[in-house]
Amino acid sequence: MERIDVIRRIAPHVTPEDLVTTSIGATWDDWWNYKPADNTFFTGILGSVTTTALGMAVSLPHRRILALESDGSVLMNTGAMCTLGNERPPNLTVIVMDNGIYENIGGPPTHTSRNTDLAMMAAGAGCLNAATARTLDEFESSFLASWEGGEMAYIVAKIEPFKKYPWKWEDRKPTDGIEDKYNFLRYVEKLEGVVIHPGAAHN
Repeated sequence: MERIDVIRRIAPHVTPEDLVTTSIGATWDDWWNYKPADNTFFTGILGSVTTTALGMAVSLPHRRILALESDGSVLMNTGAMCTLGNERPPNLTVIVMDNGIYENIGGPPTHTSRNTDLAMMAAGAGCLNAATARTLDEFESSFLASWEGGEMAYIVAKIEPFKKYPWKWEDRKPTDGIEDKYNFLRYVEKLEGVVIHPGAAHN
């Protein structure tokens, strides 16, 4: 199972009314090419994806929230599983792209390449619908059950290592984290009809 194929299964079910946050790495370009919209917050910091998504899910219970995680990011902040397992927001789906390596820095192995099972850790922390998917059909079944069914889920998608989709340079995501932050913020303001960050003071 490759990451790009997982993204292809997810993208058709995410609407402009939903909010997404992603981990760094190849997921950025994959997701950008299938959902190039400002309803995605590209956090750019390992360990912050689940916590950011959890904050959005609790603050905006009427919206579906999707967290596109990575094994490296999850392992940087495993304590977030416990908070997630206590809160259990029904509008949050966490998907961990687990390839067993730190791909962005050349591919040294993560702990999931050996004995660490993130889905079992999430279940032990109290997360609902924690599962590992090793095929696209398994993944899509688990994803749609929660995404369309209004239930929290923590799905670990076991993807192949060293299988980055070869996007051309002009097809790669052109914005950086600073731009992404403000684009996302303004998107949520319009979506919710609120002011989050007023910007420069006006006299």
